[in-house]
Amino acid sequence: MTKPRVLAMLPGLEGLLGAFDVVHPPADENRAAFLRDVAPTLEAAVVIGSHPIPGDLMDALTGLKLIAAFGAGYDGFDPAALKARGVALTNCPSINNEDVADVAMGLLLSVTRDIAKGDALVRAGEWRKGLAWPRSLKGRRLGIVGMGAIGASIAARAAPFGLEVRWHGPRAKDDVPYPYEADLLALATWADILAVACRADASTEKLIDARIIAALGAEGVLINVSRGSVVDEDALIEALKARALYGAGLDVFAEEPTPAARWSDVPNVTLTPHLAGGTRDSIIASGRLVAENLRRHFAGEPLATPVTA
Repeated sequence: MTKPRVLAMLPGLEGLLGAFDVVHPPADENRAAFLRDVAPTLEAAVVIGSHPIPGDLMDALTGLKLIAAFGAGYDGFDPAALKARGVALTNCPSINNEDVADVAMGLLLSVTRDIAKGDALVRAGEWRKGLAWPRSLKGRRLGIVGMGAIGASIAARAAPFGLEVRWHGPRAKDDVPYPYEADLLALATWADILAVACRADASTEKLIDARIIAALGAEGVLINVSRGSVVDEDALIEALKARALYGAGLDVFAEEPTPAARWSDVPNVTLTPHLAGGTRDSIIASGRLVAENLRRHFAGEPLATPVTA
């Protein structure tokens, strides 16, 4: 039996999608022929949700019926525009939220307890040179922006550290046991730490701007495991350099990969290369869910995790 052909916009999926004939778009002199002869025959594409399909390729995918996002996010795609074109969109929700929350807490611990800075000093043979006594986490106030699966997982991890939790989002939720703050500025003013875990879309672009960062203040800490677009990165860097913000922990950036030189003289920041959701466990689980959505599509069955927003 011939395997259904699937376009893959990320490498290394052959092992996870063994039931399908996985094809990758060429970037060389063969691209024009691929766009002309192959792209129109493809019904399904597997993508990274934050990376739109290039315009020339999207235009050539005239038979496209399904885009399956590998991961929870799909901010690189407009569900309404895809629906109007007759293209379904799926994602992988509630698979890696625990993993992302782990990294959020790791970034918080690194920034507040000088873990990355301490590691660098030991390796440089400078022991505790320049380190001040940090504050304890116990009793500090954590504001969480976005109380979806990731935000809830961060909150659950925060309680054993003695952190007081409040949160902000588009609307209150009856099933959340933490106080809701409708005003983001008020939350930032109250908080010692602001953890950003909201969905990235047009409504949240640069949501964490200079005003919110200023409200956190000189003792404040910002953690971002959402998307780089949610934070005004220039304002953040300016505040860190001016010591108007104590520190930041970032797994996501305005541009990825982020230029190393951009951070070379920025104090008290721990940076990780957008790895929070990428564990072997979550990648395998996401691959299985993507494969199931593809199987259902080609079998004419209802999709497992359609995006309806």
